[in-house]
Amino acid sequence: MEIICTHCKSGFVLPDDRVPEAKKFKLNCPKCREPIVIDQESDAEKIVAPEHFPHDATVAFVFVTNKALAERISLFLKSRGIFVSASALIHEALDKVRINYYNILVLEDSEHSKAILGVVRRWNGLRRRDVNIILVETDCKSLHSNEAFYRGVNSVVSSKDNERIESILDLAMGEFKSYSEPWSVAAQRIHMKG
Repeated sequence: MEIICTHCKSGFVLPDDRVPEAKKFKLNCPKCREPIVIDQESDAEKIVAPEHFPHDATVAFVFVTNKALAERISLFLKSRGIFVSASALIHEALDKVRINYYNILVLEDSEHSKAILGVVRRWNGLRRRDVNIILVETDCKSLHSNEAFYRGVNSVVSSKDNERIESILDLAMGEFKSYSEPWSVAAQRIHMKG
């Protein structure tokens, strides 16, 4: 079970075998030690339905709470023919990332996004390799490869570059295309040999 602390906003996973059978229970946050009340009945009501997109469509998921920035990112992606799904609510975002397949994830650099990246870390290597994860609103230099590697994403975009977010996203998507091209060629050759 994925849990987000209501006090410090840290995300962590409670193994399924440790989740009590009770509908409502309390535990202490492992980071800030504050009590967290878990109501499993209210979580069950908030289940997100799977999204449907055309077959072979490129689909992006945007989790950015800055509404103006999220809108600009969505408009840029749509202008490239990419279908966009978005959420500014962490529980909805976690559900969407768990149950839908996205080609691109654009996430803000926040504690909430760390919970989403925790879900991504559980994916197998093939699935993770096919998803371009871009972290925006960072405190580091845009497109810094070491920072991206350290954070477990493909590209980072500095908050200082919000004014030119479209051009930075375009570069990030180009870098990912260059990275994934050899994998695509190899997969085609294997498929042709059957």
